[in-house]
This record gives sequence, C-alpha cells and structure tokens, in this order.
Amino acid sequence: MKMNSICAILNLTEDETALKPLTHVRPIASLPFASRYRLIDFNLSSISHAEIKSVGMFIAGSGRSIYDHIRSGSIWDLESGLAGGIFTYSQQMLKAVQEKNGDAPDFYQNHKEFIERSKAEYVVVMGSKILANVDIKAVMQHHLTKEGDITVLYKTVPKAFFEMRPQEKVLQIDRDEYLLHLIDAEDAPADLERLALDMNMYFMRVDKMLELIQRAELEDVQLDTDKLIEHYLPEYQISTYEYTGYLADIDSIPAYFNANMEMLEKNKFSSLFHGSQNVITKVKNGAPTYYAKGAHVKNAQFATGCVIEGTVEDSLIFRKVNIAKDAEVRNCMIMQGSKIGEGAILEYCILDKNVTVGPGVTLKGTKDNLVVIEKNKTITV
Repeated sequence: MKMNSICAILNLTEDETALKPLTHVRPIASLPFASRYRLIDFNLSSISHAEIKSVGMFIAGSGRSIYDHIRSGSIWDLESGLAGGIFTYSQQMLKAVQEKNGDAPDFYQNHKEFIERSKAEYVVVMGSKILANVDIKAVMQHHLTKEGDITVLYKTVPKAFFEMRPQEKVLQIDRDEYLLHLIDAEDAPADLERLALDMNMYFMRVDKMLELIQRAELEDVQLDTDKLIEHYLPEYQISTYEYTGYLADIDSIPAYFNANMEMLEKNKFSSLFHGSQNVITKVKNGAPTYYAKGAHVKNAQFATGCVIEGTVEDSLIFRKVNIAKDAEVRNCMIMQGSKIGEGAILEYCILDKNVTVGPGVTLKGTKDNLVVIEKNKTITV
C-alpha cells in the first residue's frame, strides 16, 4: 500500500430516463458540454490533478461512447501501469439482474478486485450527473484533519434548486461540520432558504470501503457503491466538506440545457473553467471556424471546424457544424456534424450529433418546452 495514495470509483449508473433521447446510446457521463467537452472530463480532470493513477468505471450499459472518448486515458495521465490505469466494468444493470436470479458471480467481485489491485490507501467515489470542478487533494486534507470515517461533499444552494428535485438528498450538519441527518429535500424545514445538496461524492480509507462491501454481502445488499455508502451513512461518523465552485445537477433535459447556456455567462464559465484546476479533454485538432461575410454572431460559443453563414445568437455550436446563409439559430445547442439549411429557423432546440435540418425548416421550442432532435435525424418539414 502506498501512503496517501488514492484510487477512484466512478459510478456511471444514474437513471438516464429524463435525458432521453440524448441518452439512448450514451450514459450521462458521455453527454457533450460547452461545445468541446464531455461531462466525464470534469471527473477525470479532478482525478488527474489529484495525481490518482487508478480509476474504476462501473457503467450501467455497454459504455461504447465512454471507451471511444477516454481510450487509454493518457490525456489524464491514466495510462495503464502495474496497478494503475482505467479499468472499465460495463453492463452493471444486467449483472444486478443476473445476481438477483442467481446467475452471476459475487455482485461486488469487480469492486473488490479493483480496490485491492490499486494498492491505494484512500478511495474517492463519484457519480457523473453532478457537474463540478472538485479539488480532491483539498478534500483529502480536510478528511485527514477530521475524525470522521467518511467525508461527504456538499454544495449550499437556494431552496428553489429543489423545486423539480424533491427527492434529492440534503445534509443536516452540526456546528463541527459533522453530518447529523441525510434527508430528502422535500422534508427539509420550511423556514430554510438554502440547503446543503449532497453531491454524491465520498472520500474514505480503502479498508472502510471494503468494510462496507463486506457488510453488504453479509446483509444481501446490492447497490452501486455511491448508493451503498449512502445506505450505511447513518451508522458511521461522517465529516462534511463544502464545495464552493460552480455546480449543476444534470438530471433532466432542461437541467442539461440550462447548464450549457450558463456557460455563455462569463462569471459562471470562469467559475467552472478558470479556477485552480484546468479542465482536460481529448484533443481534436481542426481548422478554425469560418465566419462568412454575411454571418451575424452574438453571445455564442463555437468549437473548431464550423462554417457559419447565417445568424447565431445565445447558442452553443459544437465541432464541424454548418449553418447556411439566411439561417437563424437562437437559444440552441447544435452538436457535432450537424447541418442547418438555408433559411431554416431554430429557437430553443437541442440537436444531437449529425442532424440535418433542411432549407426553410422552422423548429421553435420555448425555454420550458425544448425541441430535442436525436442523432443522425434529417428534418425536412
């Protein structure tokens, strides 16, 4: 075991239902963000800056889009070594069903093998729907100064944050920063204007994680590790760590759209991207975006390789997008490889990859009723 070394468990197993059709063929972690990133980049960047060398990814489905993006992990200094690298474990949902039917090996076998192989002293456990830029080294230092068995991360947010999320967990914390209770947001005292959102991120010693797994096996509890930790939290001493940077909860199409649109606001973009840690992503070299003489652009973000001949306002445009002459794009997300025909009008739309919108087509949503077109579709009327 290496002193003060950390391994990471990423649970890419959150419920994707409210994000369909964008998650028909990808987990939440693979969703594109801010014109050139994926949500998984933020977790992997935090891991890289903490000099973590061993990462276990537990993926609900096939994970093909994750594999395509991370490859060897070299961008995040996670190339395979004797005990390090990125280890992926897919089809977790299928395995859970098989285990329930008695057709699969030990549910936690891969978790135990990964943790033991990492030879780490500590483990950080993270989900993928919480978008944040977390300093894991700072979390570790906080953990070492406290007497808790587990450290849980939280962000203080306005009560309005929970209007569409009544079942999200919030922390009740004592004056010494230890957890008193973990409750649903809808059960929080009515007089509180701000609540401590559970970020679904945990830090602890490896032997404590293995203890939780052993208890779960004895008690026939089968949960993803983040939910497993949550299940046993009331029985341990839990210290808390307040995260103060930018945060978004990507749990629905509107939440995903709003988080992207907030990247057009300088202060929020800077809070996420220009803090103490930069965000690392897979490099894709490409030609600069071309703006034709008649193009009109206002408050928009572009990746490389685009051709812009029409109007783009208050929108995020991903790589290799073509927007033809007299086309109008406002309050939209247009993902990689999409083509907007001459004279087309788009408002409050999310176009997934490789969507073609024909000449003269009008697609108009609203802030509360977005138009979402799944990948590879062609819209002609």
